[in-house]
Amino acid sequence: MAKNLTWKPFCSVTLAIAMFLYGAGIAGAENAVSQSDSTQVSEGDKQQKQDQAADKQEQHENSDSSIAATSTAANVPFTEVEITAVEVTADKQNKLAIGQQPNAEGINNYVVTKSSTGSKSDVANKDLPQSITVVGQKIMKEQNNKTVADALTNVAGVTVAQAVPNYWYNTSFNIRGFGNGFLSDNVFVNGLWDPCISMSGWVGNLDRIEVLKGPASVLYGNGTPGGSINYVTKKPLSEQAFTLGTEFGSWGSKSTDIDMSIPLTDDKKWLSRTIIQNADNHSFQKDVKFKRFDGSVIVQGQPRQDTVYTFEVQFHDHDGPTVGLLPLTGTINSPYNLVPYDGNYYNPNIKLHYIGRSISAQIDHQFNSIWSIRSAFRYSNETTNFYSQGGSTLNLDNLTVNQVWQHRLMRTSVYAWDTAANAKFTAWGLKHDLTFGFDWAQFDQKIPYYYRGNLPSVSLYNPIFTSSLPTRIMNPMNNYHSWSNRYGSYISDIMELSPKFKVATGASFTTLDGVSSHDSGKDWRVGATYELTPGVTLFTGYSTSYEPQGSKLSGTKTIYFEPETGNQIEGGLKVDISNRASVTLANYRINREDMVYAIPGTNPQEYEQIGKQTSKGFELDASYVLRPGWNLLVAYSHCDARVVKDATYSSGSVLPNVPLNSFKLWSTYEFQEGPCKGLGFGGGLTRVGSRAVDYDNSLGWMDGYTTIDAEIHYKIKDWRYSLNLYNLTNEKYWALGSSSGVYAGTPRSYTLRVEKSF
Repeated sequence: MAKNLTWKPFCSVTLAIAMFLYGAGIAGAENAVSQSDSTQVSEGDKQQKQDQAADKQEQHENSDSSIAATSTAANVPFTEVEITAVEVTADKQNKLAIGQQPNAEGINNYVVTKSSTGSKSDVANKDLPQSITVVGQKIMKEQNNKTVADALTNVAGVTVAQAVPNYWYNTSFNIRGFGNGFLSDNVFVNGLWDPCISMSGWVGNLDRIEVLKGPASVLYGNGTPGGSINYVTKKPLSEQAFTLGTEFGSWGSKSTDIDMSIPLTDDKKWLSRTIIQNADNHSFQKDVKFKRFDGSVIVQGQPRQDTVYTFEVQFHDHDGPTVGLLPLTGTINSPYNLVPYDGNYYNPNIKLHYIGRSISAQIDHQFNSIWSIRSAFRYSNETTNFYSQGGSTLNLDNLTVNQVWQHRLMRTSVYAWDTAANAKFTAWGLKHDLTFGFDWAQFDQKIPYYYRGNLPSVSLYNPIFTSSLPTRIMNPMNNYHSWSNRYGSYISDIMELSPKFKVATGASFTTLDGVSSHDSGKDWRVGATYELTPGVTLFTGYSTSYEPQGSKLSGTKTIYFEPETGNQIEGGLKVDISNRASVTLANYRINREDMVYAIPGTNPQEYEQIGKQTSKGFELDASYVLRPGWNLLVAYSHCDARVVKDATYSSGSVLPNVPLNSFKLWSTYEFQEGPCKGLGFGGGLTRVGSRAVDYDNSLGWMDGYTTIDAEIHYKIKDWRYSLNLYNLTNEKYWALGSSSGVYAGTPRSYTLRVEKSF
């Protein structure tokens, strides 16, 4: 059965693809490969000059090879069309390198103009007919982001969809109104699917976060249509470096972290980096104190100039009480302001313990200046011993809070593999950037036991909790086991019809086998970009998505439902100028169809596949360097996301936790010279509009809010001092809601950080 397949057949396929590409026979390839093999990475100015001279000679030879290829192709029929030229371009740019480059985008300023998420290759964002926003290291460091949820506030149209804000436990996000599901189908690490990573929320080892807006099925298989998030991890530094940091914050929070980069060989062909953080976090909510340990080790090697190996291990251990929901009555519903803002009605003896592990390996190989290949594998595992409580309900007669509790042990394992080949060439007079590949993923989740029970009521203003848990009641999900295997193939091409006009096309085919489903889906993307002036580009695109839904017991029979489908049409303007500006202004419409919902009033419960939702709006994501040391970020979203057709909810209802309007402004300045050199300061504001807590919009609305943050830092020699102030006006607001309750936003707080580099 598909479930029992292992990774070995896929390694064979990967090797076969590599051998095929290696013997592709493009004129000039053998010469380029042999020259690459004979070139050694060396040190010193003298050797660099020799390399530069060799590059010039190689370019001359490649030019001759291109002419030879044209001549050869003219004598060999290719159906009825001749390949008129194969152009070798940008050879120096295609050479592989290891380690984090000190001047890479996103490190010294906010501007990032390239990403891999939208194409699985090194393509400028302006050449893709889809919105892509990247949050780099510099802004995450300045804002001292604690979780990915903090970092993603810098991206227009992204909000927390599920789980807990102001906490490490963030599992799901809304992008353009649509969530990525509890299993986080649209979350990736270095391009590989990993729903386990969402439980961690750690940003300490992240180089950047790439957000692709709209369907991504053309490259990544099944998923929801709102968008995808790709976490790109940090790479080792080429020189030995040690950084030790410590933080102190509000309510007694503290943490210590270390970042070590160590070359493993004298010639620096093998590098390593270890990042570790140990934190003891306290919340403004009563009795909420949790501990977390996060660590990662990454090793990169380049034994040959044309091949790079990358290995990475991550480990997470988080332990603490569950952060409590507050009742809807007494917060967002009358009588207002009855429930204390810092109230916590979750028993402190009910805790969550999460352990996450992952290991990954990747190989990048440059065959020549045309062909390259990347093959990567990742294994993730998480164990969650989860004690939690259900939504709070307020009894107005005696001012007590009623709750239920549940206990479950959940074990999840995910295998993911992807191999992609890329070719940059010219054929039939058109330049191509072609990517094709295969992917596979296996998901396995077991819940050995799942219990629930009722908890005694507690006083609204003086809650006293029992030290023992009540009698357990078996939950229907006890001994739950779910698994699935996904297989996919894809192809994508960016064709340059003229120096200014490019067309992007792509298609994919995905098959998913699981406990309750066997579905296949075809998705595609087509779009175009037109460069008005250097750095200013118009774009438009159309893309599709699909998401299997499996089977359900409807009434007295099992029904296998068709996959959910989605599509997006988008257009706008991009401004991408390296180290100066990255701006995307987009208008979009997303349709989500064939959703399954319960039919009200049926017993036994019946389901039908009639659900339809839509999201439309416009966005602005802008990062700009006003002058050296002065950076600006602006993010604005207008998102109208609604129910169109549903068996349960009213047509026209607004989707929960999706504000119609949201806005983020952040700017900092650092002196570049003079007596104040190294001193920096800045701040910004966040505005979020009102949001519904449920799909029917009948249980209440959370008011909009505005928060103001500020930061100041000073770098002198090997020391860096920083102070971050959050919510300066001490705004009280509701960060997230559901039909079970609301979460209070973090009031005024601070973090003081000191770090020393060696």
